[in-house]
Amino acid sequence: MLVRTLTFAAALACAAPALAAEHDHGTMQGPSFELPAACKAASAGKEGSMKDKQGHMSMAMQGMPGRATEAQKGLQHAMMQMNAPMMQGMMASDADVAWICAMIPHHQGAVAMAQVGLKNGDDAEAKKIAEKTVREQEKSIAELKSWLERHDTKASGGKR
Repeated sequence: MLVRTLTFAAALACAAPALAAEHDHGTMQGPSFELPAACKAASAGKEGSMKDKQGHMSMAMQGMPGRATEAQKGLQHAMMQMNAPMMQGMMASDADVAWICAMIPHHQGAVAMAQVGLKNGDDAEAKKIAEKTVREQEKSIAELKSWLERHDTKASGGKR
């Protein structure tokens, strides 16, 4: 059971753009899942076969969208939007930069998922938690970006 759960979680995290295409992007609000330039530079050319892995996972997810609720589709969309920039960010050679760059889209994904909860949920307490999540994650994103700006030479591999 644990293996199936982990496999399903991995599939959700790596699901393909085909699944995202079935979601109404016009209703999605939230953060941009764009890596800061310093993160892109630090991980340039180190993506490996991530796109291939995402493509394989997408095949496992293709039958799901028709049966998914709007909330599930929104959560899947947020995870898919987060995954590629998070994986790209973690490819930086410097461990600190890799962690920071991976965490920015990870926190952006948390904001997007909380917004799905706000839009689709009914429970007042759950909505309050989602609102708190948005506030806290936006603060964390600002802190991560600030660190990256202060350590720009480290992110750029000492080139400045």
